[in-house]
Order: sequence, then C-alpha cells, then structure tokens
Amino acid sequence: MTIQIVNVKIVNVKIVNVRRGSKMIKKLFLVLTLLFTFSCDDLLVEDEYPMKLWLNGEEVDVEAEYQRITTFAEEVEYAGYDSSITFIKKILVIHFQKDAGRVEIDKEHYAVVFTDWEGDTSNGLPIDEGSYQWPSVCSACPRACMHGAPSKWVRMEILGDEDYGVSGQAHIETISESGNTWVISGEAEGIFYNPYSEENMHGVIEFTNLEIETDEDNTPYFNYGGR
Repeated sequence: MTIQIVNVKIVNVKIVNVRRGSKMIKKLFLVLTLLFTFSCDDLLVEDEYPMKLWLNGEEVDVEAEYQRITTFAEEVEYAGYDSSITFIKKILVIHFQKDAGRVEIDKEHYAVVFTDWEGDTSNGLPIDEGSYQWPSVCSACPRACMHGAPSKWVRMEILGDEDYGVSGQAHIETISESGNTWVISGEAEGIFYNPYSEENMHGVIEFTNLEIETDEDNTPYFNYGGR
C-alpha cells in the first residue's frame, strides 16, 4: 500500500478573544442606546400653548386660570353710509371663561374683541391683517368712516356686552389656512375697567398660530355688536 503525502500549507490563523469581543459589542450597543434615547428626548418637546396673557404686568397661566378658552370669527354684510357699496363687518373674539359650562357673556370672563367695519370683501378671510385701535380714529362715524379714517377696533372686556374698554391697540400679523380652519398670529394690549375690583386694568395678549372657530352654535358672540 502506497501512502501519498500531499503538501499542506499552514495559514496563520488569528484567534479572537471571544469574551473581549462580546464586551466591546455590549459597549457599542450601550452607546447606541444612549444616543437614541437622547435623540428621542430632544424630539419630545411639549407644544407651547398658542397664547400668553398678562394682567397688570403679571403673566397669567391661562390654562390653569380659565376653564373655557375659545375663539370665534364672523363675517357679515351691513348697511353703511353709501348704499352703492357692499360693507363687510368682520369680528374676532378671544374669550377666557372661568366657568366650565357653556360660554356666556354674562359670566365672569376676559375677552379681546377685534371689530373691523371695513372688512375686505374679496379675500375670504374671517378677519383681516393690520392695526386695530380703540377709541375709534373718527369719533363721528359709528362704523366704516365716511371720512376715510380707519375703522378697525380692538377692545378688552370682562363682563357682559357693556363697553368696559378704555383704550387699546393691536396688530394682526398673519392669518392663513390650516386644514379646514384658520390660524392667526398677533398681539394686543389695552386698558379696561374691571367692575369687580372697581379699577382700570392693563392687559397684554400674544397669540401664535391660534386656531379660529366659526361655529355660531357654540358662542354668544354671533352678530355681536350689530350690523
């Protein structure tokens, strides 16, 4: 019997320390887990409430102080000083109510009311951008001014449909569509009479991408201020 010996080439084999490699892999997984956790925490930022309110210089936690916070916008035609012209009144109301029940103007509340007696008839917006003030620029004209003065008002109220607004100024920066509604950004400030404390108070409000509601059944401000 003949035995044939074949040339065998021995290759250097590197033996890996399995235990050490396992530890390295565990460390790698730990680092990746931490990085993923921190990244997720960075993404989970709580949305800031779209409104801020100050009364007499002190910021009010509106979500804690008021049970109902609502908005309402309306656009209606009315008879102005010239029957040949179509006049549009647009209003926007931001209403803060302490009671959790139905929104009513005879309950204790705080409201900012924008009234535009010279609303744009062609843009389809529930309220127009621009500057608003109170008292009206023209004291002679109760609605759109026949003398050409601006007729955009802003008033701050605290109870009922009586006029407690003393003075005010505001600016609506932007208004745009968002899904099936509108969002608005701007600010307002003014002085109003508080019948509870029997003193004038100074209010400031800022709102960013605030959603506007237009449901007439859920507001007492339908046809507010006449037409």
